Amino acid sequence: MDPEARRRAGVAFSVKLSRDTGVHLTATDCENLLSWSCTWEDGELVTLQSNPGRFYACLGAEVAEDLDLPNRMKIAWCCYREAAEVHKHRTGMNRLAYCYYRGEGVTKDPAQAAVWFQRAADLGDAASKAALGAFLFNGDPRAGVAKDAARGLALVRQAFAEGYSQALFQVARCYLRGEGVEKDAAHGVSLLRQAINQGDDMKARAETALTVCYMEGNGVEADTVQAALWCQQAVKSGDAQAIALLPINRECNFCGTTPARQLCVRCWKVRYCGPACIAGHWNREMDPHKGPCKEHRRRAAEASQQDAGGASPSALQ
Repeated sequence: MDPEARRRAGVAFSVKLSRDTGVHLTATDCENLLSWSCTWEDGELVTLQSNPGRFYACLGAEVAEDLDLPNRMKIAWCCYREAAEVHKHRTGMNRLAYCYYRGEGVTKDPAQAAVWFQRAADLGDAASKAALGAFLFNGDPRAGVAKDAARGLALVRQAFAEGYSQALFQVARCYLRGEGVEKDAAHGVSLLRQAINQGDDMKARAETALTVCYMEGNGVEADTVQAALWCQQAVKSGDAQAIALLPINRECNFCGTTPARQLCVRCWKVRYCGPACIAGHWNREMDPHKGPCKEHRRRAAEASQQDAGGASPSALQ
């Protein structure tokens, strides 16, 4: 791009950035920003002159990852919007949609997120088809999306068929839950294992989901040892949700077996490895649980009266 054209582009971007985000970068700063060369996902070196839509989508991602740049997400949002609105680039649309969905660089707006996911999907963006499928599984009134689990599954399957490997995890969950398809938990577990073997961004979440399957006996025989092993692997892979499941590694209060994945459903305080130990501890001759259990419930009732807004207990606490 010749210097004069780059200067004009820098002035125009500076004006848009100031007007729409309140971020004030000089025309020279913006001109320098637009002179970058970005590396696309397939290794292509992209410039503003060679492919403007791809360049703005790529520049937005570069800016979003620059932790030292002030107002980086607002600048990234402006880049994505330039790619999406001006140059009709589907990846820019997808990233713009995620900005609206997460409230990154702009006010959170699920309705706008759904609009941009749909536009990107219409242009063949597989990741956006998977995102739309996620909207449709349960519906989202905030986004104006009605529940249509069957269509959601069709979109996710299509996304996977078109090369979006992360969609396999979503398909697995559909079979585990019976969303849009007849429930087939065993097949869902098989797909989870495939998702884990792919090693993409969904690997850690698939490991956590497999942990829960072993805890609940969903699609596999309940196995607390396997649950603990997969939970530890998911934590190593970086899934924050798996950390909340780590208490399954605690000892059973009756037999001492590790891990113990069940809590007493009356008091939610004492942990067991299974129904046999729950029953055995309740009425055992020495130190039965039924007395302390009643005391735990009494204290919980008193606490709830003092704090009526408390959350209900969970078996995974």
